[in-house]
Order: sequence, then structure tokens, then C-alpha cells
Amino acid sequence: MTFAADSHSETGSGEENQDLALTGPDWALVLDGANPPAGVDVGCVHGVAWIVGRLGAHLHDRIREGSLRDVLRSAIRATAADHGPACDLAHPRSPGATAAVVRMNGDQAEWLVVGDAAILFESTGGDVTMETDNRMYELPDPPDTVEGIRAYIDRYRNKPGGAWFAGAVPEAADHAYAGSRPAAGVRRILLCSNGITRLTYRFGYGLPELMAFAAQGPKPLVQAVRAAELDDPDPDRWSGKRHDDATAVVIDLP
Repeated sequence: MTFAADSHSETGSGEENQDLALTGPDWALVLDGANPPAGVDVGCVHGVAWIVGRLGAHLHDRIREGSLRDVLRSAIRATAADHGPACDLAHPRSPGATAAVVRMNGDQAEWLVVGDAAILFESTGGDVTMETDNRMYELPDPPDTVEGIRAYIDRYRNKPGGAWFAGAVPEAADHAYAGSRPAAGVRRILLCSNGITRLTYRFGYGLPELMAFAAQGPKPLVQAVRAAELDDPDPDRWSGKRHDDATAVVIDLP
């Protein structure tokens, strides 16, 4: 089955967009670069956007090679091979990305997520469900100092019982969440970075409201995020950027 897909991405408060959206005739993906805060050594000379770009290119080239976990594992290995000797890929803070991937396989819509990128499915009956990976938010006792962050990342990043990211550790593919559902029951699919889903956990929008914006297209959805951010009476209550990179792919199934 092929489908019509449209994508849109906007840079947030940072200097560069570390998100990426790619689409094909029957697949789509969104990547969102993930790296520790400024001042934390990551053992790599490459920027996050470079890693996201290489990972996206390798996913594109391998999108039909086995299961989606197989595709992701192979793409991570190829991305790791793109680094040079100055990069320590065994470093626990090595940059990576969250990922959301959808691929049509016969009458099934296959999906995979690792990290807090998300995939929303709207059924033909109008119900909306979301697949995402919130393990990074479920770790115990998050730190509030740079030194604490270093130790925290060393303990939990890409480790059993921790949070997994695509980029340097092929085993992250084995810990991704993945599944499938009959395509016949799906009207629309939204893949997005957490710069979009902040509409839910920051601003109280429901999943049907996100899909209502998505029905207008990915750009109106991103614009809804920016409007909510600008209307926020107390943006300093949130950790992180006021405007995150925001990326969406909207798929309309025939």
C-alpha cells in the first residue's frame, strides 16, 4: 500500500534544527537529536545534526531490509562506521536521536519508536492512540547539577533498565518499542518529535486535538505549537527550550 505524506519542520530556540523528517511512497520517519546539556563531554567531534543526518540517510537506504528493528540496528552500525578515530562511541554520553518509523507491509502498518518521538494513529472510527517511549522520564531521582547529570547519564543512557537512543549503540534497536496494526482500520498517521507532543504534556491538548490540527497539515500543527508557546504566561516553569525543534509527518491512508 502506498500513501500520501506531507512533512514540515521548524527550528526552535537553538541555532540549528536537530530534527529530521523523511518520507517514501510507503514509509516515513522522524528523528529528533538527543544530546546532554551544554558543558557535558560527549566523546564525539560531530554535532547532533550530523549524526541525525547520517542516521536518516542509512535508515532511508535500508528501510526494506528485514524488520524495523533490523533496519534500525543496521542503520546505527552504519552511522557508527561514519565516525572517525577521534570519536569515542563507547562513551556513555555519545550523542544520538529519538526515532519514530512507520512502514507499510502488505495490509499491515508497521511502527517503531525509541525515545520520546511519537506516532499517533487515527482509526476510521475517529479513535486516536499514541505509541511513544517515555522511559527517559521514568528514571528515578533526576539530578539538578551538571556533575549530577554526568553521573546520571553514565548510569542510565543506553543501559539495561535505562533509556535508549539511536546513534552509537546498535543494541538500542533491540530495546525499541515496535508493533503493527491492520492498515484497513487506520485513516491517518502522525509521526512527530516531542516538540509537537509538548502540546499534550505542557498545554493540555488531547490526542484528538493534535490529530485535528494534523488533518489540516503538518505546518498548521507546528503553528499551533508555536502559538501555545507564545501564549504561555509562565514559560520559565518548564525545563529546556521555550521553542523546541518541531517536526511532523502526516500520512493520509487511501
